[in-house]
Amino acid sequence: MHKQHGLSIIEMMVALLISSFLILGITQVYLDNRENTLFQQSQGQNIESARFSILLLEETLTKTGYRRRPDETMEAAFPSANLPNCGAMAAGEVVKRINATSFCIRYQPAFPGARTCSGDLIANIPPNDPYVRMTPVTEIFELDENGVLRCNTQAIATGITALNFDYGVNYNDDKRISEYTPTPAANARVRAVQFAIMTASPTEIGKSAGSAVYEFWFGNAPNDKRLYTMLSSSTSMRNLMP
Repeated sequence: MHKQHGLSIIEMMVALLISSFLILGITQVYLDNRENTLFQQSQGQNIESARFSILLLEETLTKTGYRRRPDETMEAAFPSANLPNCGAMAAGEVVKRINATSFCIRYQPAFPGARTCSGDLIANIPPNDPYVRMTPVTEIFELDENGVLRCNTQAIATGITALNFDYGVNYNDDKRISEYTPTPAANARVRAVQFAIMTASPTEIGKSAGSAVYEFWFGNAPNDKRLYTMLSSSTSMRNLMP
């Protein structure tokens, strides 16, 4: 009787079958881990973009209506003007809605070395007299068609899919809010802003199209597989409130 050397065809097929199952399992684990990593990275990037945008909006809105001389009226500190990209602003008006995704603000710089939201140094601020009147600074926030949030044309955040503003207003000198509206009337006095920002991952990471955040915002499902994240905040303009 001859001794058998090597593997039989049946043993080889069994070994190949077991190896295939092992390879499939390892591949699936790798794909799941990769998808989870991409999800975490995209979620973190979305939240970072939204938080940075909210932080900058909050910091800018807190400056709105600041005047260097507290005894000066708003009308004197902020005279009527026809401003580039903002249009006409009445005397005392420091916030103006341009469209659904952009608005203008005015304020006087408080101290030497102050910069605009775009990072530009504000010139000619008196170093030793904080009560000298200055020409108001104008800042314009807008969301362009490429999802870039800009201030005075300078890009400050990317990946913004949608932006929404609701303005807290009243219609007299009382420093209180009577209603929130996305389209303030011409005689309304804006004293607070509520805003929501939706960001999206730069690449598709899901297995299928769909996002509860996107559907909540737009009322329909997205056509892509990107990850969408929404954050919101509310800011009272401290120089226009008690």
